[in-house]
Amino acid sequence: MEKGKKIKALDGEIPLPESIIQHIQSFLNKKQAAQTALLSKSWRNAWSTSPNLDLDQRNFPNPGQIAAAFSEFANKTMQRYLESNLKIEKFSLWMKSTEGDRDPLLANELISKALRMGVHDLNFEIHPPIDTFVLPDEVLGAETLIGLSLIGCKINRPIDGKVSCSRLKFLSLRSVYISDDVVCDIISNCPLIESLLLSGCENVIDIKLPTVSRRTIRILALRNPMKKSFEFHNLKSLSLDRLNIDGLFTHDFCLKFRSLLELTLSHCYCCKRIQISSPSLECITLEKMRMFGAKFDVPNMQKFKFSGSIFPFLAFSTLSSSEWLSEISIRCMCHHLGGSFFLKLKRFLTKLSTSKIYLSIVFPLEMEIYSVGDLRGLPRPVVENLMLSVNSSSSVRCAVLDGLFRSFRPKVINQYWFPRSYVAEKANNELLELLCRTLMQQASRDCCIYFGLSDLEEVNVEIFEETVREWGPLPWKTLLDASTTSPEYTRKIRFQLR
Repeated sequence: MEKGKKIKALDGEIPLPESIIQHIQSFLNKKQAAQTALLSKSWRNAWSTSPNLDLDQRNFPNPGQIAAAFSEFANKTMQRYLESNLKIEKFSLWMKSTEGDRDPLLANELISKALRMGVHDLNFEIHPPIDTFVLPDEVLGAETLIGLSLIGCKINRPIDGKVSCSRLKFLSLRSVYISDDVVCDIISNCPLIESLLLSGCENVIDIKLPTVSRRTIRILALRNPMKKSFEFHNLKSLSLDRLNIDGLFTHDFCLKFRSLLELTLSHCYCCKRIQISSPSLECITLEKMRMFGAKFDVPNMQKFKFSGSIFPFLAFSTLSSSEWLSEISIRCMCHHLGGSFFLKLKRFLTKLSTSKIYLSIVFPLEMEIYSVGDLRGLPRPVVENLMLSVNSSSSVRCAVLDGLFRSFRPKVINQYWFPRSYVAEKANNELLELLCRTLMQQASRDCCIYFGLSDLEEVNVEIFEETVREWGPLPWKTLLDASTTSPEYTRKIRFQLR
């Protein structure tokens, strides 16, 4: 179909260029995009000729006919694209690896046809991973490829030894059977690569790249225990997942990564406190780390993100001169909650008190709450925004709010008011009601226990109106029965504390 061509309107339909319809469909998931084909003939034609082609064997649930049905559908779809002289910009293929010998042949044929149609972005996954499926050599010689994502297959050096994806910018290899030498060949012969992800590629141990390649890669993600003797002077984003990072963050870290802006450490572990020193770093993310602590010398910090259940020791030797944010997500895994938890929380947030703190705390377990203990002696850090979530009614206790509000002072509390469908939703509605009663009593001084909110002067309750996309006032009494009454759909509630 010619670019920008309009399809004749039927039954009063407003005609839209096919490219516009396809652009709209590109924002939908596979099922939603397919459902738009029922709207009209023009939407059906746009969907059936979309430049983003997704072939997924999981959409064929009948075990007895899955292989044959998928093969027939995939071949017919590809043939229609070829006969219509259509271009494919993005091709995604998901296949099972347990259906017999013909599957590798089918995958090869589909990938080869997509390459002939000028595909720019190729995503292929074979599940479970299997080393008997070898990626066709022509993939590593495709001049049109800009993005390549592979999961579960094997990559050999091409028979002619040539790798020439000259336009390739994004390379992602997950659970791929590939050697160090082949990885180096690909990167060295693809001079435009900016983003590289290696995850679960067990044969990849130590990559030694020429200086030119190291300087072009801007986003690097390593997710398997390879050696850490790498340096990328032009790297902008570094992501490390499930690695032992002992010894990586040394005095020469800033020399290896002179242009680094973003650093993400996920599920990594180390036996000692790490030190991160970088004049260029702007964003640091720590996710579910097993670490003793971290010391930061990051003068240009703009955002610090943390998620986990254990509070590491934090120290900042150099503070950012500009305003910076902290996004903290805590998952409390304690069955017995006492003063030590709240004291650790207070100390942790105090280290971040020069930033604007956005805090989310989840209590997923049934808990017994003991005394919150004596939390005096440390200044109470200010939290810009707080969100609480529980999975059990046993977690909805005044003692929890007492400990939290003695640990920090929230400015705004955001909560959801759920339809009463499941246990967790009911528990969160009970929490919303408890918050409402507690804050109302504190603001009016109707009780003698101030829950750390002795300075509270006023509380405003608001509800987000979806129709006008604005916050509006909500009477207190509306939420006093939040545990027994519920809205038709999930609503956003906000308490503003002054």
